[in-house]
Amino acid sequence: MSDPNETAATRELDPDEIPETDIVFECPHCGKSLSIDPRGAGLVIRCTQCQQPVTVPIPEGMAIEDFDATPEELSSQLLNTRKGLARAQKRLAEIEAEVAKLRAFQEETLRLSREREAAAEEFRLDLARAIKEQEAALASLRKATDGAAAALALPSTPAG
Repeated sequence: MSDPNETAATRELDPDEIPETDIVFECPHCGKSLSIDPRGAGLVIRCTQCQQPVTVPIPEGMAIEDFDATPEELSSQLLNTRKGLARAQKRLAEIEAEVAKLRAFQEETLRLSREREAAAEEFRLDLARAIKEQEAALASLRKATDGAAAALALPSTPAG
């Protein structure tokens, strides 16, 4: 017998594979033929084609109580649910650990980025100072060169 938690929204069967006991019905939204284990009677599922919610019909002449699981089935479902919960909790812990690692990586990356930006700004300031010093030195050199050229250009006076 198929898993009662497995619905038409999670499985598709070839028409030849549909058990005679399954409830077969059409999606009222798109007309897709759907099949579900009888214990799905009365449940709301999603259509495999249009993803719209669909209420599984209760076969004529039956009541919803006719589909209740036996204590053994309920016990088995509970055990499977507990196992699934344990797996989900383990996976959640793994994901939380990964998220913590990613946050630490992000913080370190941001810290390094801020340090690089500060170093780049300091370099820009040093470069601007060096350029100003070079410009001042160049201006002094031009002034000295102009003074020397002017001195060389003066006619010499005869000694008297």
